Order: sequence, then structure tokens, then C-alpha cells
Amino acid sequence: MGQGYHRCAVTRLQWTVKPARAAALAAFLVLLPGTGPRPGPGPSLAAALRQLYGGSVQPWERWGRRSEVRLPDGREAPREAAYRDDPAFVPAARQLLASRAGDDAPLGAWLLGTLPEARRPEAESALVEALAHPDERAAFEAALALVQVGGPRSRDALQKAAVDAPSPEVRAAAVLALAEIGRRTGTPDSPIPRRASTASPGPGPALAPGFRRGVSWWMSEGRSDAGEASFRRLASLGVTWVSIHTWDPLQRGLDEPVFAKPDRHFGFRDLGALVRSAHAAGLRVMVKPHLEMRGYEPTEEERRVFRGVNGEARRALVARIEAEMARRQPLLHNRISMRSEADWRRWFESYAAYVLPYANDAQAAGADMFCVGREMDTTVVRREADWRALVVRIRAAFHGPLTYSANFDTWQGIGFWDALDFIGVSAYFPLSDSPSPSFAELEAGWDRALAPLEQASRRFGRPVLLTETGFPSIPTAAKAPWREERERADVWLQARCYEATLRAVARRPWIEGAFFWLWERTSSPPFRDPSHAIVGKPASFTMAKWYTGGP
Repeated sequence: MGQGYHRCAVTRLQWTVKPARAAALAAFLVLLPGTGPRPGPGPSLAAALRQLYGGSVQPWERWGRRSEVRLPDGREAPREAAYRDDPAFVPAARQLLASRAGDDAPLGAWLLGTLPEARRPEAESALVEALAHPDERAAFEAALALVQVGGPRSRDALQKAAVDAPSPEVRAAAVLALAEIGRRTGTPDSPIPRRASTASPGPGPALAPGFRRGVSWWMSEGRSDAGEASFRRLASLGVTWVSIHTWDPLQRGLDEPVFAKPDRHFGFRDLGALVRSAHAAGLRVMVKPHLEMRGYEPTEEERRVFRGVNGEARRALVARIEAEMARRQPLLHNRISMRSEADWRRWFESYAAYVLPYANDAQAAGADMFCVGREMDTTVVRREADWRALVVRIRAAFHGPLTYSANFDTWQGIGFWDALDFIGVSAYFPLSDSPSPSFAELEAGWDRALAPLEQASRRFGRPVLLTETGFPSIPTAAKAPWREERERADVWLQARCYEATLRAVARRPWIEGAFFWLWERTSSPPFRDPSHAIVGKPASFTMAKWYTGGP
């Protein structure tokens, strides 16, 4: 495989470096709780808040335990609640909004949106003013904060921002805030006049009406309500399809034919309920099982340490596991390959026993599409006849359309597309080596990547789905879209990459859908989160602009 990577836990963490941390944390899905800053009485509250949310963020921190911070008076509080009861909190956030240093201004706007309900009226006027902030990052965070804290007094300013804001992401966030305020107050907002995007140099084609406007959706977004609130939010952003995936680390080794004992902790708890909730919101569902490599398997004593309260012992254990894993070669499921004919037969028996129950469950739940496999291209290239036979069995279980998600750098070796309904690609193509790529460079990258796919679509007589596509919010997003790293976040480059992607697919009618990776929670604040996840980031509103009718 040309691009080495390692997949970690429930999101696309594909690594060419530091696979140890990814593997260790994938095994446990626990993080060390941060102690957070402990400001003394000297620093101003604005400085304390800046310190509280300072520092670089790991991509996987969004899964971690809530950080506790010690306040100057000796109390401990969750970071998301720290200082929110201080009378000086709103003035301190205003001070950050007025700052031109770093990302102080967006931080100030975001902080105002985190106030408890009793204090929200204090924040509203500051956020209304911030909608006209010269820094589009602050204006965007202000519009998004008003989704949470805005009331009737915000409506006029939001109406103006929805039409006149220079940034399409700010306009889209303002529209969302107006809709949410209308829902909360029982006064639906009046229609917003459409305005052409200023993100593009000129007009272009919109997405076709039947284009599958998709996201890859992780189940943590629906643990408490079977996804109802999340699916309604996605529908408001123009999403029409969700790809609901699992994370099943059952493949022990690259040449191991017998899977590990199934652990459905990350499987579907109630697929039927998820599908019903999605359908109620007007969304269709693709079910997409993810067979993953088995990571580090902890001993019972190690599990006890990870679940315990001794942070020092946890840190020491993580360091030891990282050192051990650094000496191992990363296990990449796209390289699964057996050593003998007998082992190949046993592997396909294992995979059939794994995937067919999911196909049956998808059929019973009323899902609308099924993905038969994902990024196991070596097995498909070397054992196409076995895959074709398996597809026949899957069709007997699931009666809707089928696809397979091939990896971006090995899909051209796959030849069984005529047995499926769509050519599916995990489209993490490198687009540009530039640290600040222009739209022209990004579009040229898509032109190079998609030309062979158009030929394949014609050859096999099948439309193409980007079964996964997306970018981490880091400076190397366009160079290595598959890879998350601990880098300074750049959520606006991520949004530009989304814009270029949607321009590219809109011009190609043979591409009939895209599922952006990933709709999952982000760490706080979202504009400092370097992961692929787009909740609360500008990219989600770039997507919404196109999904609701753009460009």
C-alpha cells in the first residue's frame, strides 16, 4: 500500500508516525484526565481563560474524560463549568473578543456560548456585536454561540448576518441560529433571502437533486435518544443520507484467518431505533461495518490501572505501552492476506460470519443501503471470486443497493464492481503539497484523482460514491487527508478543502453521493480540534451551503 497508515479507535486516525499512541489508546479508549491550569489570584480572568483552553490538542482528546481544574479558591470544577459563575466572566470574554492576539477573539465568542442558561442574556448583546467582528473566525463563533444562547433580541442582527456577512460559513451559522431561536421561542423565522457565495471565484453547478448528501455518523451522537436530535440537526444542514458504521477490532493479525471473539461494545445497540430516527428526520441510511485490526490487548491488571483513579500509574502504563508498540510494525487492514489456501477459506468463513448478521440486521431495520466491506483491497484483488460469492450471499440477506469502500490508493486493482450497485471509494486523495493551497490547486488535485474513477464508472457501468471523504483540520489536510496528527488546528483550511471537494463532485454527474468523514463530537473549543470531526467547525457549514442548494 502506497500510503502507510494506522487506524485508531472509532475515527479515521491513519498514522505514518507515532502508531504506538494510536494503538494503545484504541485498545482502551481512555485518556489521561488533564489537571488543567491552576491560576492564582494574580492573573486576570481573561488570562486564566486563555490558559484554560491553551496548548495543543491531540486528535483523540474528544473521547477523553472530562478535565477537572482547580480554581483559585481551592474548588475543583469540570473545565466546561470553570469560572462560569464568576461575575467577571462576560467582561473577560469581551476582553478576549477585543484582542487581536492569536485566536483570542474566536475564543471569547465561543466562551460566551458556554454560559449556563441563567446567564445567557448577559452574553447575548456581546455576541450580537461580534457578528460584525472584522475577524471572520470570531463572527463565525458568535453566530454559532447564538444557536445556544440567542433569543428574540438577536434576530435582527442574525437576519442581517445571514444575508450580508462576507463569509458563507458565517451566513450559514446565522441561518442555523435563527432556526434554533425560532424553535425555542415557538416563533419560526421568516425565510432568508439567498445570496451567492463569495467563497467561489464565480458561479458553478449545484449538486444534482438526487445526489446523496451524506455524512459518516458515529453512534456516540445518539446514545441517549437513538440519534433523534443529531439527525434533526443534520437534516437542517441539508444532509439526506447518513452512513452508520461500526468499529469491530476482530482481525488479530494480517495473516490470521480466525477472528477474535466479537465484542459489540462498539456495534449497534439498536440499529432499528437508529434507522427509525433517521427516517423520521427525512434521512436515509447506509449500514457500513468496519472490520478493524486488533490493537494492544491489555491484561486484567492493566485494565484495572486504566479504569482506576491513579493518574500517575495510568501515565506510566501508557508510556510503557507506547514504547512497546513503537517497536512493532503497524497492522493495516488493507494489507490482510493469508498464507495458504486453507487459511483463505477460513478467513472468508470468519468474514461471512461477521458481515452476514449485519446484513440481516440492516434488512430487518429497514436500512437503505449496505456496504459489504471497507478497505480490505488486498483480499479483493487476490480473491475476487470469493468476494463475488460472498456478495451473492449478502444480496440474499439484504435486498437494497450494495457497495464496497475501496481505499484511495489501491482501488484501481479491484474488478468486482459489476457485482455491486456502486463503485465506492474512501476518497482521501492527496490534493496539494502547498502549506496554503489555493482553490485552483485543490481543484487540480481533484481533477487528477477523479479522472481514473470516471473511466472506471464508464467501464463498469456503475456510478461512483465517495463512501468516505474528508480532511483533518490541520495544516497538512490537503497533503495527507487520511492522517490526523497533533498539530495546530486549521479549521478554515478544512473548510476550503470541503469547498473544493463539493465543487469537484458537482461538476461530475457520474458521482452520485459523498459521505463526509466525520460527524462526531469535537474537543473544546472546536476551532482548536485537529481531527476530522466537523461538528461545530466551519466545514460543516461549507457542506450545508452546498447541501441546501449552493454553491
